[in-house]
Amino acid sequence: MSGIGRFRTFAWVGAIALGAGLAAYLARPAGRAALDVKRSSFRTTPDGVAAFARGLERFGRPTAPRLTPLADADPVPGALVLLSPAVVPSPVEVHALLERVRRGGTLVYAPRLFPAITSALRITPLMDSLGIAFRVPRPGDLDQPEWVAHSLTDSLPAPRAPRRAIRWMTSRELRERRDAALHEPDPSDETIMPSPTPLQGLLTVGDDEDRRWTGAGLIPVGDGHVIVLSDAEPLSNGRVADDPLALVVMRAVLTYATPADTVFFAEFHQGIRGYESTARRWAGFVFGSAQGRTLLQLLLAAFVALACAGLRFGAPTTAAAPPDRERRSPLEHVSALGDLYEKARARRTAALLLLARLARSVRRPPPRDVGEARALIDELETRRGEQAALTRIRRGLRADPVDLTMVAAGIDDHLGRRAES
Repeated sequence: MSGIGRFRTFAWVGAIALGAGLAAYLARPAGRAALDVKRSSFRTTPDGVAAFARGLERFGRPTAPRLTPLADADPVPGALVLLSPAVVPSPVEVHALLERVRRGGTLVYAPRLFPAITSALRITPLMDSLGIAFRVPRPGDLDQPEWVAHSLTDSLPAPRAPRRAIRWMTSRELRERRDAALHEPDPSDETIMPSPTPLQGLLTVGDDEDRRWTGAGLIPVGDGHVIVLSDAEPLSNGRVADDPLALVVMRAVLTYATPADTVFFAEFHQGIRGYESTARRWAGFVFGSAQGRTLLQLLLAAFVALACAGLRFGAPTTAAAPPDRERRSPLEHVSALGDLYEKARARRTAALLLLARLARSVRRPPPRDVGEARALIDELETRRGEQAALTRIRRGLRADPVDLTMVAAGIDDHLGRRAES
């Protein structure tokens, strides 16, 4: 392939690659705003809790995401953060979790608000096991937030009012719920605690001094502790730097979790099942979307067209080639070349190739054009004088079209006379 042809091929490849890149950019999936709220340590958006996780790491507590459920998977860790779970832990998961807490584990838990069809609010299995429920807010219920005297709340600025409050379920409410559960027993539900430990308030709200509600609290469970928040927003990236309640939770984790414990964030219950690499996202776009498949087909068609344009389909053959022999004789080879030059109307090129024999006889390079051929003939006449054979070669070159027979006869005559002399 000549230099110009190679440059043209590379230019086409570059143009196709540039066009494909531009088409991929224009056809890329439209970005989706994170309208759903996920309290995930992966998210750096205002709703995520990545900043809280990094803060724990700065205080020497390693953190890690947990991408598996709490049952029939990896062992339940010693320290777990479960914030507004979109996937409600099952009764089996709650049983395994609370058993780990009883043995000295630590749980940071913020229930997710699931409004029920009726006026009551939905109580999940974990909330039922801990004996807590959401308080339907009334005028004044979320006013006047105050810290409860505790080592975790010492020397803190005034708290911010939470958006909702939780309450401790009375013994009557617990008995009614358990009696209702007995009508439809679930053999896997082992989460109901026989006598839940009372909730120790850390942050209280309400304008009634005799009946204040809880914004954050502490529940001792066996040898472990559960830090309960009525709302996970104080731990979010948008609030963690300004809300003192985040400092209370961080103090609690550093106090109750052992230094050897890794603090796991329950990403599985945020709806996150695994990591997704850039290559996997591109593969999903190319093979899993209509725009990606269309772009892939156009790109393949362009490269196939380019390959076919530069591909040679076998060696040239002539009709004079003998069908019963694998190799041609020298005469047949010359005949085939003559046919090709004749079809290509390249008599001048053929004449220059014939003159290569004449140039080799005087140790000169083969002539590349008619001017060099005439210079070669002039040099031969200067050395040996005018000869009829050289004159015939000159006349054959001047003919239009070039007379190959006259040129070949003149070359043979000149070289024959030189050999005789």
